[in-house]
Amino acid sequence: MMSIWKKGIKSLKDDTELDREVDILIIGGGVAGITTLYLLSHEKKNVLLIDKGRIGYGVTSNTTGKITYLQDHIYEDISKMYDENTASQYLRSQLEACSFIKDTILKEKITCNYKEVDSYVFATKQEEIEQLNWLKTFLENNHIKSEIQKELPVSLPCLASLKGEKSAVFHPLKYLYKLARISLKRGAKIKEYVRAYDIDKKETYEVKTDKGSIKAKQVIVCTHYPFFVKPGYVPLKTHVESSYIVSSIVDECKPVSCITYQKPVLSLRYHQDRKSYLLFASQSDKITKCVDPLENYQELEEKFSKYFKTSIQEMWSTHDIMPNDYLPLIGEIDDDLYLATGFQKWGMTNGTIAGILISDLILGHNNEYRELFSPKRKYNLKRCYHTIIDGIDTVKAMTISLLKKQPVDIRYENGKRIGVYTDSNGVEHKIHTLCPHMKCHLCFNEEDLTWECPCHGSKFDVDGNLLEGPSVFDNCTNCQKE
Repeated sequence: MMSIWKKGIKSLKDDTELDREVDILIIGGGVAGITTLYLLSHEKKNVLLIDKGRIGYGVTSNTTGKITYLQDHIYEDISKMYDENTASQYLRSQLEACSFIKDTILKEKITCNYKEVDSYVFATKQEEIEQLNWLKTFLENNHIKSEIQKELPVSLPCLASLKGEKSAVFHPLKYLYKLARISLKRGAKIKEYVRAYDIDKKETYEVKTDKGSIKAKQVIVCTHYPFFVKPGYVPLKTHVESSYIVSSIVDECKPVSCITYQKPVLSLRYHQDRKSYLLFASQSDKITKCVDPLENYQELEEKFSKYFKTSIQEMWSTHDIMPNDYLPLIGEIDDDLYLATGFQKWGMTNGTIAGILISDLILGHNNEYRELFSPKRKYNLKRCYHTIIDGIDTVKAMTISLLKKQPVDIRYENGKRIGVYTDSNGVEHKIHTLCPHMKCHLCFNEEDLTWECPCHGSKFDVDGNLLEGPSVFDNCTNCQKE
């Protein structure tokens, strides 16, 4: 399964040697990493970005590409977790990110199918109408115009909707690759297919990769999920949710973007390129529930067929890191070591604000979101409760994944549990079923032919080769790091 964003994207074709000593090392080439690189490339510093694969080909390539502050029920959640002032500050960060993307596209003359659209949050249940009214009041208190309507301009079930302003959609990889090429012209460096797996702190940082060690005065970890537990302790502050997306060719491209206020999620946008596309997302939930991906794909197909009369062209899935207090984790976690993760389902805006915030921190500039998004921010009672619930869910997932019947052969060899997929030619493909990250048991995805961790989202192919972290090691039967 491949998202429509990857089609026709030309590689960077960088044949330079890998620097072994730099001022600033950025790990991860998604929106957060590339935005940080772009902003730091103005400075007279030796800046290097590495990515375990092609830049942008992780979660960024699986997004729906929405640029919006209308993010379902997040402001209500933040208000209940903290207060409305905190929710308002988060709203300002999202508006700043939206403006930054628009201004950068205009300034750099980036062709990336950017289009301003009407954005909607809508209710599918009677009790959600009151929540939409709360959101309208909240936006008005923050000087943002909105209006409550009885319907949507698209064929989705709706009892009421809130229409906002100043939202947009774009092609995320066209945008990202242009920023990368601008950064390279300014003297920054990018090396793809370099996988970091450990960090040692001495006089400077030494980052161990599969291509050798790199020394750096400052390190920024912008991977989707950090490849270490401490510092930061991200597994204790987040959980992972999956979502499923389809694209379809349509006759008309409407200037509309919408999402439900509460679950079950229904999310929609249009994309205009050489053809007109409709993108529809649903089936979003915790991966710790161990729901069969094939079941989610089938349910998504049924929903799409129910609401739309066009045929599905592409299907794909994505994972989102969900902080247990609804705020991203962006900032310093140790001296000169920075982290950007936990963007929830809004990586375009939160990845952008991460690049702005971290570059400001490194350059010594003031930024109003420093404390708001700090990975070291204090816990309150509600956040502690959410942490306990996430921990219980992870333990349940570890148990369920061990006992769950897999659609492939499970056997024991040399005392180790092995998963065996037999392809159409009768060839056996073996993998350790224990995830190298934190030792959860993997589940087989027979739709995508991948092995996936139900605890933290690591993904491997049928031979155990790593496709997606937080694991940093392959998991084949003869290569797992003990």
